[in-house]
Amino acid sequence: MDSLSHILLGGAIGNAVLGRRIGNKAILWGAAISLVPDIDVPIGAMMSDLNALTFHRGITHSLLFIALLTPLLGWALSRLYRRDGVSWVRWSLLCGLVLLSHLVIDAFTSYGIQLFLPFDNTAFTIASISVIDPLFTLPLLIAVPIIFFLRRERPARQWLGYGAMALSAAYLGFTLINKIHVQSVFEEQLHVQGIQADRLFVKPTLFNNILWRGIAETDDRFWVGFHSRLDSTSDIEFKSFRKNHHLLRPFRNEEAVRRLDRVSNGYFKVERRSDGLYVHDMRYGQAFEFMETERDFVFSYRLVPDPSGRYQITIETIAPEVERERDRDSLQELWERILGR
Repeated sequence: MDSLSHILLGGAIGNAVLGRRIGNKAILWGAAISLVPDIDVPIGAMMSDLNALTFHRGITHSLLFIALLTPLLGWALSRLYRRDGVSWVRWSLLCGLVLLSHLVIDAFTSYGIQLFLPFDNTAFTIASISVIDPLFTLPLLIAVPIIFFLRRERPARQWLGYGAMALSAAYLGFTLINKIHVQSVFEEQLHVQGIQADRLFVKPTLFNNILWRGIAETDDRFWVGFHSRLDSTSDIEFKSFRKNHHLLRPFRNEEAVRRLDRVSNGYFKVERRSDGLYVHDMRYGQAFEFMETERDFVFSYRLVPDPSGRYQITIETIAPEVERERDRDSLQELWERILGR
């Protein structure tokens, strides 16, 4: 989830746990602690692309990490603010709830988290909410700044905070119900169109929970389609992509290929270009791919010789090109497609 949502939710939880005792310090520390699991981003930037691939949403988003870090942070904060008379247990409760909230809302996004590392590296994902969804963030965005400027004795601090968290939690529940319905629409359309899919992955598009993207897998192809809850019909037009997995057979035992397979959960296609083989994560597809124009894939990796000599090949992450004028128009197109036009 986006950092702003984590910060606001962390601040609201901090206020709920210790706001009456220590006032805005609880909000500020809740907000700060909410970002701790995302230290994987700056650390990953110093790693090779191959190692960063699996480090992201990895150990720092695991239950073990939270279990070890919570009492340490609780003890450190109780020592730092000894004059407030708050025990390390209460500080640990604040830290634990904030860190756990980070994992929970990240699990609802489509990237997933490796919750049980280092014992199991399976990524757990619900994929019912976009990584940026204003409707989830809005109640917290309104409430937390107001709470910050209220005196700690005011009852409104508590009911505003609890109310905002309840609204955001209710919206999170709605996204899950919404996904169940949308998934059934995709399954029905695949059946009607005679596409015998082995599995189906459905997720919302960016900024909303109305327009959804589905990707179905058959033996040699992926089938991608879009459905808006505001569409006048349930008809879905699917576009097919060849997997080309056979191109990776010479490298099937390579660590880079195994990691790409695991991170993408097998939803990847391979493309041969003049400068080598490219692997595209099909869970996210191409930017604004509901439009007719061809775009870069959101997550692409080029297989290259490993300069360290540790492996035969490694990967190079390929960033999609940004064209501001075109992408500004694309946002308008996204809005139109959300509305079912």
